[in-house]
Amino acid sequence: MKEWRENSVMKNRWPAAYKIIDELERAGFEAFVVGGAVRDFVRNAPVNDVDITTNATPKEVKAIFPHTIDVGIEHGTVLVVLDESIEVTTYRSESTYSDFRRPDEVTFVRTLKEDLQRRDFTINAMALTKEDVLVDYFGGRLAIKEGIIQAVGNPQLRFSEDALRMLRAIRFSAQLNFSLESNTLNAIRSLHPHIAHVSIERVKVELEKIWLSDFPFKGIQLFVDSGLSNIFPGNWERSLQNWNDFSSFDVKANGWAFFALMQSKEDVNDLLNYYKCSNEEKRHVKNVLEAVHGLAKGAWTTDELFQFSEDVLSVAYYFGNSVLSKEITEPLELFLRRKRSIPIATKKDIVVNGNDLLEWANDKRGPWIKEVLDRLTSMIVNGHIKNDRNEIKGWFSHEYLH
Repeated sequence: MKEWRENSVMKNRWPAAYKIIDELERAGFEAFVVGGAVRDFVRNAPVNDVDITTNATPKEVKAIFPHTIDVGIEHGTVLVVLDESIEVTTYRSESTYSDFRRPDEVTFVRTLKEDLQRRDFTINAMALTKEDVLVDYFGGRLAIKEGIIQAVGNPQLRFSEDALRMLRAIRFSAQLNFSLESNTLNAIRSLHPHIAHVSIERVKVELEKIWLSDFPFKGIQLFVDSGLSNIFPGNWERSLQNWNDFSSFDVKANGWAFFALMQSKEDVNDLLNYYKCSNEEKRHVKNVLEAVHGLAKGAWTTDELFQFSEDVLSVAYYFGNSVLSKEITEPLELFLRRKRSIPIATKKDIVVNGNDLLEWANDKRGPWIKEVLDRLTSMIVNGHIKNDRNEIKGWFSHEYLH
């Protein structure tokens, strides 16, 4: 049993989970920690969320704990609120999946094995008692030891139940640097068209987890090799090897920026709309692409350094080194030092505004105000004029009033 202890027993490691399991057992029920928490516990990796499964029905769970929230009670899940909130789900089995996404019917069962056998992969189909005893009917511990992602039971059936599991298999492979077991991979190749039944929002989440992972190239390579990429717009295969140099810098939108950079003739905005990228994500992608294209001539101008944030410049420099054939003339740190030496950080730092220009010109509002402010910004950025009110007024009077 000591083999399964991390640094402390569950009572100290996950006190809320321990208390919930203990209370359920005192009431005559079974209860276990399941899912990703068990997988990561076995891997000696940090655990984020802890989930519990039990043979108690939602009604019975609610009768035991004074503070619960119905978060998915139709699927047997209630949130038990103690010092922290933990999802408690009744053992269940699932019927057919007509839409390849959701079970047509959920049935509560009374044995842990029945519950675990409906899960996606063996590494996610283990359970842990409150004494840290591992329950492993399907070889999840061995799969972790050997570094493989393997479907529970028949992979054709598992992926027919929920087509997103095919992409989840690839995502886990990228996150854990595990291989796909041959039957599992062959089932994905066979059933890959079914991914079209999954909402693009769910697909987007999995893709983003791939490029936030430690091994994004592995994930994208499997995405292409499995045939899943054929179902979605954009050229995923073009310059596939470039993904070997990719880093997200822990920003999801950087994955979309690199994806956009890999395209040839496709309309990037249409692609980003298809994948339901937010306006903020689209702005980030646009900035990164513009910065990369600006770097294609070998260096950024001072105006370009002013235009983009340091984060965008850093990502664009890294991407540019990966995809540009021309040699970049300066190291990134030199570009950033030049940016930091610019007198203003944003247009808001300029000591005059449009109202000042209106007063000095005694004129009506119009496009001319933006034109003047844009020119003035560039003058200040490039050191042709100081950010001084009197000097700017003199310049404006000389250039526009006489």
